[in-house]
Amino acid sequence: MTQHATKADIEAILEARRQAKVEQVTQVTVPALPPKRKPDPVVTAQNITQPAAVPSIQVAPPTVVSDKDVERFLEDHLPMLIKAAQDLVMPPFNFSEVLQLGTAVSQAVAAGLPQIKGAEARALVVVIVRYLWRKYATPLLPPYVKPFAGMLETLIITGIEAAYQLVVKRKTQS
Repeated sequence: MTQHATKADIEAILEARRQAKVEQVTQVTVPALPPKRKPDPVVTAQNITQPAAVPSIQVAPPTVVSDKDVERFLEDHLPMLIKAAQDLVMPPFNFSEVLQLGTAVSQAVAAGLPQIKGAEARALVVVIVRYLWRKYATPLLPPYVKPFAGMLETLIITGIEAAYQLVVKRKTQS
């Protein structure tokens, strides 16, 4: 009972991608306040030339891949990814095979959108995996596994995050 990708599937993934970007852009890091100190000493030339402390703000990098590019990618690859998600949960069910969904999506994104890199690639992979898992794989899970669907999703996403930290972060630091 393989379902096919629809325009609604593509729109839902694109909207989830936009939401992921909003979360990245609004992430703000402010350093801890310095310990309270005694009143300022007499003003000297050295005191005047030191810059005032300014809180740091992290801003997401500019988007490299447009929604149109992602939409074309999804039109080409989503049917295959839906089938992969459904095949992974079909009997005989194997817990370890479920983790392959993250790998399949990562490989498809790398092949279909080679210009997407780093955090943007990771966010897109996570969005697609979550959508596929929730809409196409979870309903087909055997009854004895359905109570663990949320935990399995967490394992898949954690695997993606671990791979990103080990592989992608290491490449950017080299």
